[in-house]
Amino acid sequence: VRRFARPSASGGGTGAPAPGLVLFDPSGEPTSINEEARQHLFQLPEGPSIPSQLGLRLPIWVVATALQARAIARGRDRAGGARTRIRTVDGRWLTCHASCLSGPAGKPGPVALVIEPAAATDRAVLIAEAYGLTPRELEITQLVTRGLPTTEIAATLFISPHTVRDHLKAVFGKAEVSSRGELVARLFGEHYRPV
Repeated sequence: VRRFARPSASGGGTGAPAPGLVLFDPSGEPTSINEEARQHLFQLPEGPSIPSQLGLRLPIWVVATALQARAIARGRDRAGGARTRIRTVDGRWLTCHASCLSGPAGKPGPVALVIEPAAATDRAVLIAEAYGLTPRELEITQLVTRGLPTTEIAATLFISPHTVRDHLKAVFGKAEVSSRGELVARLFGEHYRPV
């Protein structure tokens, strides 16, 4: 029974979807897409989009991420990178990041845009933000998910155990749970179920 109740560690073909790839030419037109990218895009909620030569409408955030990568390559944007995240219709989070490739003689080449499931560290922050946690509540929540007891959380953050308990009470209220175990299950179990 335990073997059937837990997800398989080997994956057995039911693991996370593979990253998707979309290529944009130097003028910003999408020119190529793989099947994984199509699958990810079909999981997105309805929203602003533009038609493409690829036979599907591209969400505006995908196009904006590709344009930001081009702007960064031209020195017009000082952002650390062209990156965005979005939630799918089934509650999973995707990360989209893009970079400008260089062509012959250093001329601008295509923009490669990757769409993939968000990393666990990204998802924890996104979910905590979705519950409206303050920065301190988020810090405490992250330490709770590591399994630290109240005294260690207090020592790590240089606050009193009583303050930790007050923050946890607020976190429990926002996440609508009554224990640390329920909090971890809410943050990880419900939002990361395999599809």
